[in-house]
Amino acid sequence: MSSVRIRDQKSDEGTSARSGILEIGKVRDVLPNKFATTSETGAFKLTALSEIHPGNVIVAARLMFPNTLKRLLDEEKFLKQFARGISRGAAADGIAHLLYLSFRGEARVTDTDDLKTILDLQFFSDLDLVTVQQTPTISPDEFAAFWNYARRWSEERGVDKPIMPVVPALDSRDDFERVLEPVARRRPSCLGLDMHGSFYYHSLRAIEDLKKKTPEMWIHAFQVPPKVRFGGRLTVCSEGIILPYFGVDSFSRWIVPPPPVPLTKDKINMFDRSQWSVFKREDWKEIHGSKLGCRCAACRAKNLESFFAGKVLSVLARSKVHDHLAQRNELDKATKRIKDGEFTKLLQSKKGPKEFLKSYGAAAK
Repeated sequence: MSSVRIRDQKSDEGTSARSGILEIGKVRDVLPNKFATTSETGAFKLTALSEIHPGNVIVAARLMFPNTLKRLLDEEKFLKQFARGISRGAAADGIAHLLYLSFRGEARVTDTDDLKTILDLQFFSDLDLVTVQQTPTISPDEFAAFWNYARRWSEERGVDKPIMPVVPALDSRDDFERVLEPVARRRPSCLGLDMHGSFYYHSLRAIEDLKKKTPEMWIHAFQVPPKVRFGGRLTVCSEGIILPYFGVDSFSRWIVPPPPVPLTKDKINMFDRSQWSVFKREDWKEIHGSKLGCRCAACRAKNLESFFAGKVLSVLARSKVHDHLAQRNELDKATKRIKDGEFTKLLQSKKGPKEFLKSYGAAAK
């Protein structure tokens, strides 16, 4: 059977961060890491950088509105068409693909018939790992039953793929642990945490404890926003770069619907490698002037003005590629510091995480 495991793990002395090699079947990638969504792989193509390797694990992320879900559940032709769209992006050798659906509005998977359709969607798409997401209104016990159903489905279908339960992060630690406990008790090889585009401190503390008890479990965070909102305010600290501190092994960027008003260049965020912070163009200019200070493929031989030249969607694609490559590069540095037991020192050397840790330390007392 195809399996998930983490090899050659090393733990940081002062935090819950761990480094290692993630293996999904025959596919390997380093941890901690950021894994690209299909939105980002699309951005690579739009910037004519499709030859640049985005990583060995790709999240096929899709918005799931109620009308789309209804068609998936009711129309077999639409289901197979949707699956073909996913499988076209999952055709490359040496890359593992998994599915994440961002359920919007009243879209829900509420019974095993609906779940079977979503499982079949992943079967038709020939993905390397099967996800089972806990959608709103589903109780912890019902979700545990869903996961058991998925395991039976895989046996009946002859699907030789790991199964990843995906649980929602919650504001209350007690509520989250009630969601987590039935799943953790079954000791899956991997676990997904849905961050819903926010920062759930209490859920992350529970994940931190789980990782200490089961270090062999791969924990991936979906729907991670650019910045941390903590202590009642939006900070400039990159959220993804902080997550290893809590035992999260990898993360993927959020996917959001198109904005209600047209997107402008001044609203586009950029990851700053020097501070591990996230800034919009005017804030970046105020701090760094016209310098980018990055050697990634999207920034090479450019200054701020040339980076933001062209149409809005082209700049957005460029920023996605920059963020992805720059964050992966910084996490590669973090891997070395984790092995040396110096991850906290690295965080303290970066302005964004340093200010976050100051607030986090006060909240933890």
